[in-house]
Amino acid sequence: MTNTDALIDVAERRGYRVLWHHGGVKAAWQPHRHAITLRLGMTDTATVCSLAHELGHAHYEDPPGHFGAHELRADRFAAKLLINPDDYRIIEHTYGPHPARLAHELGVTVKVLKTWQTLHESKIAL
Repeated sequence: MTNTDALIDVAERRGYRVLWHHGGVKAAWQPHRHAITLRLGMTDTATVCSLAHELGHAHYEDPPGHFGAHELRADRFAAKLLINPDDYRIIEHTYGPHPARLAHELGVTVKVLKTWQTLHESKIAL
């Protein structure tokens, strides 16, 4: 399970600043500042998943704004960054296929979990 400090280290090693804000959006990639901003007061899980998503935008050098293809790509980036396939298999074997429980045990949101599952299922289908 990845924590916020570990992801902040990843961001900083890639040359991005991580800043904090009050209120408003959960997180944002600000290419003009080479920075990711995160809202204070979110749960650890929401913070980790939001930061991983914004790292995806930064990685692909997405422009500001919410464009469908960019959002999907950032979601996929976050899912691959945060969920290890071996951990997933062990947790699913232990707890069953229940998305909320799997997400909790993996330390991610249900959205990130379902994105990862969709990626995994599409690889099996190929």
